[in-house]
Amino acid sequence: MAYIIMATTHGQTIEGFRAVTEKISPPKEMDGLLAQAVGSDDNGLHVLTVWQSKAHSDRYEAEQLFPAFQALGMASSVVENTEFTRYDTDELYIR
Repeated sequence: MAYIIMATTHGQTIEGFRAVTEKISPPKEMDGLLAQAVGSDDNGLHVLTVWQSKAHSDRYEAEQLFPAFQALGMASSVVENTEFTRYDTDELYIR
């Protein structure tokens, strides 16, 4: 069952996203990542990821994402300013 994460980080921009992505594996090498969409607007940075499973997402966050936040001094500000929606999919179609 695929696992979806929708995150909105207030006060963050696409430039902040790009700084983090320089510290982690490129999307095509992230184990279990099926799709990713990223953009920013006046409300902040929006990231949508589709994973093969919650376990894949959890492993990526623990091994790559949060260490990158810490290395950039962003860990507390990202956690405090991010709204998450997470759920298992009942159906998924990827073209």
